[in-house]
Amino acid sequence: HKVNIPNEDIKPTRELVLKRCQDQIMWYEKTKRQTRNLHQSLKISTIVLGGLTPILILWSDLPKPIQALPSALAAMTAALNGAFRPRDNYIRFAYVAETLKSEKFKFETRTTKDYSRTVDEYQALENFVTRIELLMASEVSDWRTLAEKEKAEATESK
Repeated sequence: HKVNIPNEDIKPTRELVLKRCQDQIMWYEKTKRQTRNLHQSLKISTIVLGGLTPILILWSDLPKPIQALPSALAAMTAALNGAFRPRDNYIRFAYVAETLKSEKFKFETRTTKDYSRTVDEYQALENFVTRIELLMASEVSDWRTLAEKEKAEATESK
Protein backbone atom coordinates (compact mmCIF):
# COMPACT_ATOMS: atom_id res chain seq x y z
CA HIS A 1 0.00 0.00 0.00
CA LYS A 2 1.85 3.05 -1.29
CA VAL A 3 0.89 6.62 -0.47
CA ASN A 4 2.06 9.28 -2.90
CA ILE A 5 3.12 12.46 -1.19
CA PRO A 6 3.97 15.20 -3.70
CA ASN A 7 7.59 16.32 -3.89
CA GLU A 8 6.81 19.85 -2.82
CA ASP A 9 7.31 21.53 0.52
CA ILE A 10 6.53 18.73 2.94
CA LYS A 11 5.58 20.98 5.87
CA PRO A 12 1.87 21.56 4.96
CA THR A 13 1.41 17.85 4.22
CA ARG A 14 3.17 16.90 7.44
CA GLU A 15 0.93 19.27 9.44
CA LEU A 16 -2.18 17.89 7.74
CA VAL A 17 -1.17 14.30 8.50
CA LEU A 18 -0.30 15.08 12.13
CA LYS A 19 -3.61 16.93 12.55
CA ARG A 20 -5.53 13.95 11.16
CA CYS A 21 -3.70 11.63 13.51
CA GLN A 22 -4.33 13.92 16.50
CA ASP A 23 -8.02 14.28 15.57
CA GLN A 24 -8.32 10.49 15.45
CA ILE A 25 -6.54 10.14 18.80
CA MET A 26 -8.96 12.65 20.34
CA TRP A 27 -11.98 10.81 18.86
CA TYR A 28 -10.79 7.43 20.15
CA GLU A 29 -9.98 8.87 23.59
CA LYS A 30 -13.41 10.53 23.87
CA THR A 31 -15.23 7.43 22.63
CA LYS A 32 -13.13 5.20 24.89
CA ARG A 33 -14.18 7.26 27.92
CA GLN A 34 -17.84 7.17 26.88
CA THR A 35 -17.86 3.41 26.38
CA ARG A 36 -15.96 2.83 29.63
CA ASN A 37 -18.46 5.02 31.50
CA LEU A 38 -21.39 3.22 29.87
CA HIS A 39 -19.94 -0.18 30.80
CA GLN A 40 -19.27 0.88 34.39
CA SER A 41 -22.71 2.48 34.75
CA LEU A 42 -24.47 -0.62 33.46
CA LYS A 43 -22.43 -2.93 35.70
CA ILE A 44 -22.98 -0.78 38.79
CA SER A 45 -26.70 -0.48 38.01
CA THR A 46 -26.97 -4.26 37.61
CA ILE A 47 -25.27 -4.84 40.96
CA VAL A 48 -27.24 -2.19 42.87
CA LEU A 49 -30.60 -3.12 41.37
CA GLY A 50 -29.95 -6.82 41.94
CA GLY A 51 -29.11 -6.10 45.57
CA LEU A 52 -32.26 -4.04 46.08
CA THR A 53 -34.62 -6.86 45.22
CA PRO A 54 -34.10 -8.93 48.41
CA ILE A 55 -34.27 -5.78 50.53
CA LEU A 56 -37.62 -4.79 49.01
CA ILE A 57 -38.94 -8.35 49.43
CA LEU A 58 -38.17 -8.09 53.15
CA TRP A 59 -40.53 -5.13 53.27
CA SER A 60 -43.51 -7.34 52.61
CA ASP A 61 -46.00 -4.46 52.77
CA LEU A 62 -44.70 -3.09 49.44
CA PRO A 63 -46.73 -3.97 46.35
CA LYS A 64 -45.32 -6.94 44.40
CA PRO A 65 -44.59 -4.86 41.25
CA ILE A 66 -42.37 -2.52 43.26
CA GLN A 67 -40.59 -5.50 44.82
CA ALA A 68 -39.96 -6.99 41.37
CA LEU A 69 -38.98 -3.75 39.61
CA PRO A 70 -35.28 -3.65 40.61
CA SER A 71 -34.82 -7.25 39.52
CA ALA A 72 -36.40 -6.54 36.14
CA LEU A 73 -34.27 -3.42 35.69
CA ALA A 74 -31.13 -5.35 36.70
CA ALA A 75 -31.92 -7.94 34.04
CA MET A 76 -32.34 -5.17 31.46
CA THR A 77 -29.07 -3.42 32.34
CA ALA A 78 -27.23 -6.76 32.20
CA ALA A 79 -28.81 -7.48 28.81
CA LEU A 80 -27.86 -4.04 27.50
CA ASN A 81 -24.29 -4.56 28.67
CA GLY A 82 -24.21 -7.88 26.87
CA ALA A 83 -25.87 -6.62 23.71
CA PHE A 84 -23.79 -3.48 23.20
CA ARG A 85 -20.55 -4.83 24.69
CA PRO A 86 -19.20 -1.44 25.81
CA ARG A 87 -16.30 -3.16 27.59
CA ASP A 88 -15.11 -4.74 24.33
CA ASN A 89 -15.48 -1.40 22.55
CA TYR A 90 -13.62 0.38 25.34
CA ILE A 91 -10.70 -2.03 25.04
CA ARG A 92 -10.64 -1.75 21.25
CA PHE A 93 -10.80 2.05 21.31
CA ALA A 94 -8.08 2.22 23.96
CA TYR A 95 -5.84 -0.04 21.87
CA VAL A 96 -6.28 2.08 18.72
CA ALA A 97 -5.75 5.35 20.61
CA GLU A 98 -2.56 4.08 22.23
CA THR A 99 -1.26 2.68 18.94
CA LEU A 100 -1.92 6.00 17.18
CA LYS A 101 -0.13 7.87 19.99
CA SER A 102 2.81 5.50 19.71
CA GLU A 103 3.07 5.88 15.93
CA LYS A 104 2.83 9.66 16.22
CA PHE A 105 5.55 9.72 18.87
CA LYS A 106 7.86 7.47 16.82
CA PHE A 107 7.27 9.62 13.73
CA GLU A 108 7.85 12.93 15.53
CA THR A 109 11.01 11.66 17.22
CA ARG A 110 12.16 9.91 14.01
CA THR A 111 12.76 6.63 15.82
CA THR A 112 12.32 3.01 14.68
CA LYS A 113 13.25 1.78 11.23
CA ASP A 114 10.16 3.26 9.52
CA TYR A 115 10.94 6.79 10.71
CA SER A 116 14.66 6.83 11.52
CA ARG A 117 16.77 9.80 10.58
CA THR A 118 18.40 7.69 7.86
CA VAL A 119 14.98 7.44 6.13
CA ASP A 120 14.20 10.27 3.72
CA GLU A 121 11.70 12.75 5.21
CA TYR A 122 9.16 12.05 2.46
CA GLN A 123 9.49 8.29 2.96
CA ALA A 124 9.10 8.65 6.73
CA LEU A 125 5.91 10.66 6.21
CA GLU A 126 4.65 8.14 3.68
CA ASN A 127 5.37 5.32 6.15
CA PHE A 128 3.50 7.20 8.88
CA VAL A 129 0.45 7.84 6.69
CA THR A 130 0.41 4.21 5.58
CA ARG A 131 0.64 2.86 9.14
CA ILE A 132 -2.03 5.10 10.67
CA GLU A 133 -4.43 4.63 7.75
CA LEU A 134 -3.96 0.85 7.86
CA LEU A 135 -4.68 0.89 11.58
CA MET A 136 -7.89 2.85 11.10
CA ALA A 137 -8.91 0.71 8.10
CA SER A 138 -8.39 -2.34 10.29
CA GLU A 139 -10.67 -0.80 12.92
CA VAL A 140 -13.38 -0.23 10.29
CA SER A 141 -12.94 -3.83 9.17
CA ASP A 142 -13.39 -4.96 12.79
CA TRP A 143 -16.64 -2.96 12.99
CA ARG A 144 -17.87 -4.63 9.80
CA THR A 145 -16.98 -8.09 11.13
CA LEU A 146 -18.84 -7.41 14.38
CA ALA A 147 -21.88 -6.12 12.49
CA GLU A 148 -21.92 -9.20 10.25
CA LYS A 149 -21.55 -11.48 13.29
CA GLU A 150 -24.47 -9.74 15.06
CA LYS A 151 -26.58 -10.02 11.89
CA ALA A 152 -25.79 -13.75 11.62
CA GLU A 153 -26.64 -14.29 15.30
CA ALA A 154 -29.94 -12.45 14.85
CA THR A 155 -30.77 -14.57 11.80
CA GLU A 156 -29.93 -17.80 13.66
CA SER A 157 -32.14 -16.87 16.60
CA LYS A 158 -35.23 -16.45 14.37
